[in-house]
Amino acid sequence: MPPPVEHIPQLRGARLRRAVLDATLARIETVGIDAVRVADIAADAGVHETSIYRRWKTLPRLLLDALLSRMESQIPIPDTGSVRSDLLAFMTTLVRFARAPSGTALIRSTVITEVDADADAARREFWAVRLAASEEIVRRGIERGEVTAGTDPRLTMLMLGGLVHMYATQFDSDIPDGLAEHSVDLLLAGLGPR
Repeated sequence: MPPPVEHIPQLRGARLRRAVLDATLARIETVGIDAVRVADIAADAGVHETSIYRRWKTLPRLLLDALLSRMESQIPIPDTGSVRSDLLAFMTTLVRFARAPSGTALIRSTVITEVDADADAARREFWAVRLAASEEIVRRGIERGEVTAGTDPRLTMLMLGGLVHMYATQFDSDIPDGLAEHSVDLLLAGLGPR
């Protein structure tokens, strides 16, 4: 008599997406983005590899979806009606995320560690999407007259986000208390209308 064939339950729709994204994020956190493989994700999520390829087509698309879903849920783009409040809320959330072990691992995984064209493509698209979303904070500030009209939204957000990124990747997440408020106030001193 042949041994019983293991049956993998069929996950579909939102349940499939959540299981696969959770497994992908866990893999990124434990092994780094360059070492993530679809076979491992499928095993961890309890699904067939074909289910993953059917929905995401490629590993970079899956990595991008996983990273963006985590950032959107844990680091939302605030809209309080004030550029200072928005920047402060964004930075406070980003600092809290970067101080958590899983946040530190995710941030570190978005740093180029070796040449892998697929992982590099996912990394680049991730940063482009996240940066474009965060730039809206500055654009709204310009529209309300809180920020000088010629201010570069991308440069502004790179300065703030890049500061936290440096602490997470280069200084073992030893982020000083008050960094969010100090950096926002320092930046706004140079951005305000004159």
